[in-house]
Amino acid sequence: YHLARMGMSNAVLLERDRLTAGTTWHTAGLLWQLRPSDVEVELLAHTRNVISKDLEEETGLHTGWIQNGGLFIASNKQRL
Repeated sequence: YHLARMGMSNAVLLERDRLTAGTTWHTAGLLWQLRPSDVEVELLAHTRNVISKDLEEETGLHTGWIQNGGLFIASNKQRL
């Protein structure tokens, strides 16, 4: 996305199988706001803005972005 915005027309995206065949496609939209570092929090905020606003404004196409909540479940006594 960012390379295309800067005018790069010869970038190559490599995937193990066909494009969007891996787990990334299945988790599209999982942009948790709670992360271990400030850098990750800022990166996710930027990504959320690109997906929810910038892409639609630039392309005129609806991205389908819907902001929902999430639920973390304790997996052991220590996490309760």
